[in-house]
Amino acid sequence: MTKAEVVLLAVPYAGHDALVTSLAAALAGKVVISCVNPLGFDQRGPHGLDLGGTSAAETAQGLLPDSVVVGAFHHLSAVSLNGDADLLHHEDVLVCGDDPEAKQTVMGLAATITGRPGIDAGALRLARQLEPLTAVLISINKRYKVRSGLAIHRVSGS
Repeated sequence: MTKAEVVLLAVPYAGHDALVTSLAAALAGKVVISCVNPLGFDQRGPHGLDLGGTSAAETAQGLLPDSVVVGAFHHLSAVSLNGDADLLHHEDVLVCGDDPEAKQTVMGLAATITGRPGIDAGALRLARQLEPLTAVLISINKRYKVRSGLAIHRVSGS
């Protein structure tokens, strides 16, 4: 039993459902951040797996009925997370979820990691687009030998 109020779910997609199910009691009452990316890799490169109209984050929410699942941190490179803080200062963290308070908590956590406030990207169902986007970034990284990330340019006006 963990005393943490927020738990990060960062596991390979293979075995995801069984693992999450086994943690349901321990994660009850917690905000669970899913950064799981259901990806496949073949000779043509990385690609998002077809989850039949859902996402890993939505599946986790279904398996954790007594928790609040928020999707975030999908596209931050593990190499960057383990490196200097300067590697992340240009990145935005897209946060999706159905609980506004939980999203605010995760957006605040994003700010402590990247120095930039997290961006409310909408409902949890939008994790269906965020999770496979990581395959695109991996492809860019490989092709150009860089560490790509996301930065949202916000323009105000009418």
